[in-house]
Amino acid sequence: MSKRGQQTDYAAELEKSYAEWDELFITGGSDPFWTDGVGLELVRNHIIFYKQQLEKQGNSLFGLPDAYYRELPPEVDCNYMARPDEIRENARKAMEIIDADENLKFVREQAPSLSEAQYKQFCIAAIINYAENLRRAITKDDLVIMRRYENPERYLESFEAAAQRIKNPECTRRINNNLTICDPEEDEDFEEENSETEQDIDVEISETEDEPDEDFQLRLF
Repeated sequence: MSKRGQQTDYAAELEKSYAEWDELFITGGSDPFWTDGVGLELVRNHIIFYKQQLEKQGNSLFGLPDAYYRELPPEVDCNYMARPDEIRENARKAMEIIDADENLKFVREQAPSLSEAQYKQFCIAAIINYAENLRRAITKDDLVIMRRYENPERYLESFEAAAQRIKNPECTRRINNNLTICDPEEDEDFEEENSETEQDIDVEISETEDEPDEDFQLRLF
């Protein structure tokens, strides 16, 4: 991978990828849609690619970095998830916290009385679905979705924001003036019930491969 004509230090990238694979295998990642198994396969392909590039750069196998001689990480089942029991326990605790949240209770109680415009502009369907999505994931033992809720504080903040919008008359006036409170198109962000890894995902070895996205934020508000 070169940027602006700079030559890639494949030895350094190889070391980094080995460390990344070890970390991902033990502690897991934070991708909201893909399993750790998918991420491990991608990193493994990076390792293969960097070794190939080092071979092309050298005149012989002598003088190659120590990381080059490290054993290639094993192939891992694409459904593999690190810390499965910890994720399940954290999901159970998060579900208890979410179900007890007073702001979410208020949103659920007020939802039937909201106008169609309010319901859409306040993204009420998405807010309520945050809780139901976790409930379904626990039932299905969907570790990928359950992992999203290991830090339930961001969901609680969304519940509070929705409750405040319902309580604040200014929100109603803004809706009447056709001002958007949030993007209704984002209602679908977390409604995907099946985030299980597809068996036929092709991960190509490429110098410009993208790694699984580690950043995940609620974009509702």
